[in-house]
Amino acid sequence: MTLVAGAAAVLTVVSLAAFGGRWWWMLDLAANFRPHLAALLAASTGLLLVGGRRRWATLAAVGAVANLAVVVPLYVAPPVEGVVTAESLRVVSFNLKGDNRNFGAVADFLAEQDADVVFLHEATRDWSEAPEIRALPYRLVAGQDPELVFGTLVLVPEDARVVSYGFAEEQPRSVEVTLTADRGTPIRILGVHPVAPSDGRRAGLRDAQLLFAARWASSQDSRVVVVGDFNATPWSWAFRRLLAQGGLTDSMRGFGLQATYPADRNPLLRIPIDHLVFGEGLVVADRRLGPALGSDHFPLVVDLVVTR
Repeated sequence: MTLVAGAAAVLTVVSLAAFGGRWWWMLDLAANFRPHLAALLAASTGLLLVGGRRRWATLAAVGAVANLAVVVPLYVAPPVEGVVTAESLRVVSFNLKGDNRNFGAVADFLAEQDADVVFLHEATRDWSEAPEIRALPYRLVAGQDPELVFGTLVLVPEDARVVSYGFAEEQPRSVEVTLTADRGTPIRILGVHPVAPSDGRRAGLRDAQLLFAARWASSQDSRVVVVGDFNATPWSWAFRRLLAQGGLTDSMRGFGLQATYPADRNPLLRIPIDHLVFGEGLVVADRRLGPALGSDHFPLVVDLVVTR
């Protein structure tokens, strides 16, 4: 029981300290594992109660509740404001993984989805040239400069407007698509792929790239969506700032935890880092993950409906 008590104390301290992710990137990294921390601390609480360690059990329970307090809201749908219309929009976002060559399987999946816009992250030139991808009924636009190894490939209707903000490491790593829903409401979608926060410098770049997305969203005069591989979970400080400053809502709310990475490893290790967030005038009709398609991410498919 002493070992369990010690581990519970450490996990509780980590859980509480992780709320300070804005001050140290390692704390923000720890916040990505809120569901795992909640499960471990809940189990520790039970073991410590059975072992008669009530004080330690109380400490573990505090840690479990702290984590559950930010995970449970994902299972509560936000209120719908306005009147739901018949105008709809389907968005697909998928981090292909740079060395993935499952062109046929990905093309078949995308054909089945019949999405209005598709963002394929970590797409090399092979993807924009693959016959299977080019056969899909979209205009293909590479978001990155030709000298970059990979970036985000966008599949859009012919009349869509596409503007890239650059995909070099220190650029915003985002591409804007403007298109019209079924009955004519303009919607602007920002496809993003910030760098992975593998060290302090890159964590700062990731945060700045998500801040760019927040400022972009708040500056628009139309309905907005931000979608992609954020390299952050909903509990990351950078993600929470994106929602607050961008006036955005997490599409996962009401659908529960949908972990997207790593798709090629133990499911117990997975965390949700692929997201779609949206502004006023939209509501989520459905949100789901696609199958494993040779990547370390699952595809994300979200159906949105316009409200007035």
